Amino acid sequence: MEIFINKRFNGPPNSGNGGYVAGLIAKEIGKCCEVKLVAPPPLEKKLLLKKSNENYELYDGKTLVCIANTTTVDNDPCEFVSFSDALLGSKNGLSKFEPIHAMPDCFVCGPNRKEGDGLRLFTGPQDLDSNPSEDDLVSTTWVPDKGLSSDGKHINSEYLWSAMDCPSGWSAHFGRHRNELEGQLVVLGKLAVEIIRVPRVEEKCIITAKYSDKSGRKVLTNISMYSAEQELLANGNATWILIS
Repeated sequence: MEIFINKRFNGPPNSGNGGYVAGLIAKEIGKCCEVKLVAPPPLEKKLLLKKSNENYELYDGKTLVCIANTTTVDNDPCEFVSFSDALLGSKNGLSKFEPIHAMPDCFVCGPNRKEGDGLRLFTGPQDLDSNPSEDDLVSTTWVPDKGLSSDGKHINSEYLWSAMDCPSGWSAHFGRHRNELEGQLVVLGKLAVEIIRVPRVEEKCIITAKYSDKSGRKVLTNISMYSAEQELLANGNATWILIS
């Protein structure tokens, strides 16, 4: 089957946002899965998704772009915060990272994107002056609009996956190894998401994320999505790769 990544859905300037691409693949698989990015997903090209034994593989010609497999998400959900607290997290994230954002045009977290075009998910802690030896919970709000829905009622699942991408990465900059990661760029290596329910159009959602650990160039994070009424909508985890 073919997958096409419109240029609107970039992460880095010339490749697809990892969460969005993973969401397109997961949509075809139809189950809880984990998607590993092997190469930058190209924009505006027809890519081929093939089933290979227990895996699904996405190709650009002969180049392997992604590998996906069904999985279970075993990490506990990140804790819930209120919508107003998540708004504060979003404001803190924007104030800290807007001046130094490495990918300001990213579909998910780019501050240069306009409302209705990008998701504009800015993620931060409640206190920017918190203890640097601790792992801070970070949060942001998301109120998905009808442009992200095919049926006019529920958000397409690939956009939920998108929203579970960047906020998990920003959490690493508020974890106990934040000083080691200061000024370093990370890109998504792997994302696993279990969807309990996709949000409704204009539903108030809260995304929370937390740093987990670091091993070599791998940075591990956890992420969850809730309704404003504290209903768990999705849970997941990500592996980010440090780029030297």
